[in-house]
Amino acid sequence: MKLYHGTSLKNLRKILKQKSISPRKKRDNGNWASTLKSNEEMVYLTNSYACYFALNTTYHLADDEIKEGDYNPSDYDDDKPVVLEIDVSKKNLYPDEDAMEQLSRHKGWINDHIKEFMTDYGEGIEYMADRTQFFIDNYETYKDCWKLSLETLGTVCHKGVIHSNNITRVAYLHPHVIHLSQPTITLQNFRHLGENYKKECRELI
Repeated sequence: MKLYHGTSLKNLRKILKQKSISPRKKRDNGNWASTLKSNEEMVYLTNSYACYFALNTTYHLADDEIKEGDYNPSDYDDDKPVVLEIDVSKKNLYPDEDAMEQLSRHKGWINDHIKEFMTDYGEGIEYMADRTQFFIDNYETYKDCWKLSLETLGTVCHKGVIHSNNITRVAYLHPHVIHLSQPTITLQNFRHLGENYKKECRELI
C-alpha cells in the first residue's frame, strides 16, 4: 500500500544514513512538542496531509517574499519540506489514536467498546487527552481499525521501523505550498475535503 510521510530534508538525510524511518522511541523527539506525545512505537503515515506535516517540520521556510518562479529547492535553504511516498505492508498498520479519539465521541460500537475497557480511567473518559492516551496505551486492541482510521481521518500508524528501501518517491516542496495545505484535521473536514487532500498528495509527489 502506498502512503505518505511528511518530514524535512535534514530528517531524510538521517533516514538514508540509518536506512530506516524510526518510531519516536528511537529518536527521543517528535514534531508536536506542545501536545500529547505520540505513540513511541509508531511511524505516522497519511494519504492526505503529508504536505502539511512536512511543512510543520520546516515552517520557517514559508516566505511570502519568494516569487513562484524564483524558487530553487537546491539553493534556498539547508533544510526543506519533504514528502516521502512509501510502500508499506498492511499487516503493520494500526489506527491513528487521534482518529480513534474523534470517532469515540460519536455514538456507536467504538464508543461503547471504549467504555467497557476504560474503567481504570474513571471520569477521564470525558477528557480528550485521556481518551487519546487510552488508544495509545491499548493500540493492539484496536489494530483492525486501521482502515477505518485511514478512511475517516486520512491518517494511520505503522508499527516499527520502515526500511529506506520502501521509499518509492521523494518530493521537495515549494514553501508556497503552505498556502494550499493548512487543513483542519477533523472527521467532518475530511468528510467534505478529504478527496482534495488526497489529490494534493498524489499531484505534488
